[in-house]
Amino acid sequence: MAYCNGFENAIWENRIDADVCGSQWKKLGSWFIGTSGENEREFLELALNTLQQNIKPRKYIPEDPLLITPEVKSSAIYRDEMAKLKVELKFLNETLAESIPYSSVRYQGHMVSKTTIPAKLGFLSAWMTNANNACGESGPVTIQLEKEVGKQLCDLIGFDVSQGPRGYITSGGSSANIEALWASRNVKFFPLAVQKAIREEPTLADVKDLRVYIPRLDRKQKLISCSTWDLLNLKLDDVIYLPQEIERLTSKDHTYFQGDINKYSMAYKGFVEFFRLHDLIHYNSESLCEFDMPPKITILPPNKRLGRILSVVAILALSHLRTSNKPYLSVKKCSTSGRAIVIVAEASQALRKRLEECLVKKVPIIALICVIGTTEHGAVDPVEEILKLRAEYRKKGLNFYLLADGAWGGYFATLMRKPEEKDHLLPAFPISNYVCKQISCLKDVDTVTIDPHKTGYCPYPAGGICYRNGQMKSALAFATDMLHGTGYTDSNCYGLETSKPGAAAAGVYLAHKVIGLHSSGYGRILGQSILGAKLFYCAWLTAANPDDEFVCVPLIPIPEAYDEEKAMKFIRKRILHSSYEDIVLDIEAMDFLSEIGPDLFVNAFAVNVKGNACVVKCNRLNMAVFNRLSHTDPKQRSVCDVPLFLTKSRLSQKECSTILGNFKERLGVSKETADVLVFLKNTVMNPWTAADQTIQMLVRHFRQVVTQCIAEINQTE
Repeated sequence: MAYCNGFENAIWENRIDADVCGSQWKKLGSWFIGTSGENEREFLELALNTLQQNIKPRKYIPEDPLLITPEVKSSAIYRDEMAKLKVELKFLNETLAESIPYSSVRYQGHMVSKTTIPAKLGFLSAWMTNANNACGESGPVTIQLEKEVGKQLCDLIGFDVSQGPRGYITSGGSSANIEALWASRNVKFFPLAVQKAIREEPTLADVKDLRVYIPRLDRKQKLISCSTWDLLNLKLDDVIYLPQEIERLTSKDHTYFQGDINKYSMAYKGFVEFFRLHDLIHYNSESLCEFDMPPKITILPPNKRLGRILSVVAILALSHLRTSNKPYLSVKKCSTSGRAIVIVAEASQALRKRLEECLVKKVPIIALICVIGTTEHGAVDPVEEILKLRAEYRKKGLNFYLLADGAWGGYFATLMRKPEEKDHLLPAFPISNYVCKQISCLKDVDTVTIDPHKTGYCPYPAGGICYRNGQMKSALAFATDMLHGTGYTDSNCYGLETSKPGAAAAGVYLAHKVIGLHSSGYGRILGQSILGAKLFYCAWLTAANPDDEFVCVPLIPIPEAYDEEKAMKFIRKRILHSSYEDIVLDIEAMDFLSEIGPDLFVNAFAVNVKGNACVVKCNRLNMAVFNRLSHTDPKQRSVCDVPLFLTKSRLSQKECSTILGNFKERLGVSKETADVLVFLKNTVMNPWTAADQTIQMLVRHFRQVVTQCIAEINQTE
């Protein structure tokens, strides 16, 4: 069996029957308000009870006087203000009626969805308190909930408890990625600050014999005599534990030597001054306003445009960003010794080439970022292979921290966690063994970005970040608090965000408690969505009939292991018009679905006029389809006029020439015309997408729109 549900399907595959398929919808039906508000009454009852419970502090000094008296309420001013509120609220509610209907199966656009009932109610309950999770004083209850959520997420990822992992709620994946790279940068250069302090400060005279493990040498060496290259390639945990080693050698509390180390650190000195202090940057001899600046970090995403990652390194002043026309990542050459880069993994062969170049040229790598579910194509990077490469190159003297952007894909770890004993029976979900393996390897990376407000189906803002070694987060303090020991703090003073809503943590907490971080809980929702994505992939493959005047081509081709003609016949016979129950109980069909289509649940595809070889015309058609199947300006038309919501993106020659060339060829357009190709995307976040006849209904609307757009284009030519 090629698909996984947290443990071997073979354990219960003989017991999966129609009743199990039916129970799937019943359980999902209790977690969401519904695609048409079916649980409206139940939700309103719970919401009203929640509001009433939190409308006033019931346990707090009941003898306090009422300040909004009956006289106040009966006044003309009071009544006028209330009347104004009702009018404006009515107008707002009517305006919001044009919002995107995320609960509908017709929404297949971005990675956005309706949130679950427990997530809404948890958020609503704490929202009434207006708690601020800056510290325990302003959010004494909700900050404890945030700590619990952080532990739950670290446990979901599989981080070793003995290493003191820490998880936190952030405003989103972008801020979490900034934190991860920011902490990586500060930790990476911290050994240079320690070395400088030991050499210069009398308070650290007893630490001159401090030894650190050098992976390249496979032995310890005095830190004071280590080369800059070796200090920039220490293991992360060895760097983080340096303050504890200093405490042991000096028999002094960290406060004794903290200031003397901090004043040499990047966090304290700032980027330019740090490199000047450590002889890694030099003033231009002809102008004091120009610098020979070595740490130019270049990220060159080949086949996926990771705008979020690019913005992160730009904010941290680490890189000059540009794209490459090569099908692999390349590194911008720097002229001096103290150089640093960030690489985004694409393929092991290309990555190995980049690592070899960095090793030969002695270019230290701050961090390598792998993505668990790209926003463009739903792809999962080869974490297992990257970990093996890191172990290999660490022995050669080149080490880097591994950061996982699992903002979208992190929750898929629930698919591999056993459910509660009373709830073992599940339909099969077609997630590939490859994806399962990569997610299971997340326990060995250094940080994981994971967003409850994406695949955790929780209200915004509720991003998240988890550190394998919790002390890594302390490197975000301006005077590095890695020197503060290992105690857990009830403060969110580190990083970008201090004030943040306690309601976010409460919503995530209740959703986790009710639904469960296992295959029968969140795994059930996400597994069902993956099934919907795979069924949509089959639908896009077959959307165009032989006599249609258009073709529809997914970006991801059918795997080479399958004969394309036979695969298409199999799809039409066993999948396209089969019921949900028939598909799920068909082991051969589920095995086939697990191996085709996207890694997670984004389908990228494009349409073209049959026989058209012009990319410009192809782009025009895809843009026309997108314009009809999106809603950005309520003043132009009603949201009800959109029968299906999709989104779009683009491929360019500079970013991914190999993939683009192959895609153009399958679409029937010339490889030589235009360097940009527009394509469409559908993202399956709604588990009911896989219900009987849902996708067929949506594809019928899609076909009508494509036909209409072609007719309009032909009229204007």
